[in-house]
Amino acid sequence: MNHTQITQQYLADLGLTNCPLDLEFLNQLQRKHIAKYSFNSISVLLNQPMPLDLPHLYNKLVAKQNGGYCFEHNKLVYIVLQHLGFKVKRLLAKVVYNRDIDVPRTHRATLITFEGADYLLDAGFGPQGAFYPLKLELDTPLQQGNETFQISQKNQQEYHFQVLKNGEFFTLYTFDLNNYTESDCDLSHFYSHKHPEAAFVKNLVVSRKTLNHIHSLRNGQYHHITHKHTEITPITCEKQLHQLLNQQFNLNLDIAVSTYLFSKFAKTEN
Repeated sequence: MNHTQITQQYLADLGLTNCPLDLEFLNQLQRKHIAKYSFNSISVLLNQPMPLDLPHLYNKLVAKQNGGYCFEHNKLVYIVLQHLGFKVKRLLAKVVYNRDIDVPRTHRATLITFEGADYLLDAGFGPQGAFYPLKLELDTPLQQGNETFQISQKNQQEYHFQVLKNGEFFTLYTFDLNNYTESDCDLSHFYSHKHPEAAFVKNLVVSRKTLNHIHSLRNGQYHHITHKHTEITPITCEKQLHQLLNQQFNLNLDIAVSTYLFSKFAKTEN
C-alpha cells in the first residue's frame, strides 16, 4: 500500500472520509484516534521489533488494532496529515510530571500550523493526554470533556503542557519548537523501548480514552475513570488480565501473552 491508500484506509477506519480539512477535522482525528487505538507498552515488554516505517505502523495500529506508544501513534498521524497537505512539525518532549528534573526527550508530538495559528496535536500520551489539539495560546485554560488543559511558558525556549489537578495546573511534559528530524525521533524511540531504565521497559501500561470514560491499566491495577468517580480494580489472575486487555482495550491477544504479562508485571504488585 502507498501513502495515499494508507491515508484513505486510516481515515475510513476513523469515519473521517470526505470531511473538510479544517480545524474540526483535526479535532475529530485526535479524539477518535485515542478512543479507537490503544496506547500501550506491550510490544516493548515482548521485545518485539518496533520499526517506524509507515506500512508497519499502519499494519500494527490500524489493520491489526494492536496499539502502541507515542513514537508510533504520532508518527502515523504526522505522515497522514503531511500527506493531506497540512503544515506539520515534529516535536520532542520531556515527560516531567511536575518535577524539575533532567530527563531525556522520550515523547513525540506534532505541531500543526493551520490558518496562521499553531496547535499542539498529540495522539499518543495515554490516559493523561488531551482529547483535541491545543492552540499555542499561553495560559489559556481549555476544557475538553471533563478535563482542563493549557500551555504555559516558563522561559523563551520551553513550553509546558499542563492539566488541571486539584485546582492547580500540573505540568505533564515540556517541549520546545526546535527543528527535529526523523533521526532525532529514532534515537528517542530507541531509548524508550530499549534502555533498561526506560518507563516502558519496566511497566505494563495500557490505556484507551473517550470523552466520558478513561480505561487505564498499569501493571497490577486497572482504573476506570469517569467524571463522577474512579474505580480501581486489582488484577489478581491472568484470566482477568486477558479479559481486560481484549475487551476494554480492543486488543486481540493470545492467552499465553496475557499469562506472561501477568506473571512479569501484574502479579508482582498483588
